[in-house]
Amino acid sequence: MSSTGKYLKKLMLSGALVAGLFLSAAQPALAQSSDDVYRVEEFRVSGQVSLEVRTSGGSISVVGSNEDEVIVEMYVRKRGDYVEPGDADLDDYEIEIAQDGNNVRAIVERRSGSWNWNNDGYSISFVVYAPEETRSRLKTSGGSLTVRNLSGSQELKTSGGSITAEGIRGKMILKTSGGSINMTEVQGDVEANTSGGTIRAETIVGNLDAKTSGGSIRLSGIEGNVDAKTSGGSINAEILAPSDYIELKTSGGSITIRVPQENGYNLDLDGNRVYVDLNNFSGQAEKDEINGTMNGGGTLIEAKTSGGSIRLEYL
Repeated sequence: MSSTGKYLKKLMLSGALVAGLFLSAAQPALAQSSDDVYRVEEFRVSGQVSLEVRTSGGSISVVGSNEDEVIVEMYVRKRGDYVEPGDADLDDYEIEIAQDGNNVRAIVERRSGSWNWNNDGYSISFVVYAPEETRSRLKTSGGSLTVRNLSGSQELKTSGGSITAEGIRGKMILKTSGGSINMTEVQGDVEANTSGGTIRAETIVGNLDAKTSGGSIRLSGIEGNVDAKTSGGSINAEILAPSDYIELKTSGGSITIRVPQENGYNLDLDGNRVYVDLNNFSGQAEKDEINGTMNGGGTLIEAKTSGGSIRLEYL
């Protein structure tokens, strides 16, 4: 099948995947029954929502919906068990769940000097249902972050968990120092950075900047510029619609690149061994290094590794 045929097939499958995302929108809450909710707040809104959620000891999930309201569910756990409403002593915490027009905040902070060295504190998590047109800023130091079915910029930061983004239309900044990053069905530029896990991206329309020092990088169905770097794993990248550049670097693994065969490329490939079927090529080709142009030149493909091979394949 030609690259064009594969691309059209992927577009058809994308529609089905988006529909699946809406069906899975309630998944973050399904792991917790209504009996587990410690506190619920509901706010009526109109237009695009600005959402800020922060907690120091739990996870955060934000799910887009078709309703003109924001529902904030707060969950409290102690030693892994959910605490019933009114049974937790939260005097050590400052909790704010409030609305100012279309701005909604859900913020938990530990009071200064109240840290319990016996690790006997509470884990406070949030599940938020918001209109699809919501831009968010989420931050936690002790759990995972999830956003689904949202339109607008998303900024997610955690130092102790993974990040998941699905069905997002807008620019994203994703940062974690303690987990993996997974992205699916994104339209917008993405900056993804982790020092403790893998990065996976599927069906991204926009420029992607992905960096990790502790895992592999796997990209598929990408349309746009790609800058991917890791010092602790391999890189596998499928670029359906290359733009100006594809820059891939690792010091701890191999690199595999798949691009449309009919496009023009400027090649700068350097590894222990380079495997590529050179068509309409002009330049210098060695077993461990290739520099030159294919099909008259075009998108820069720069791939470098000091710990493995490089393979350039065609869609």
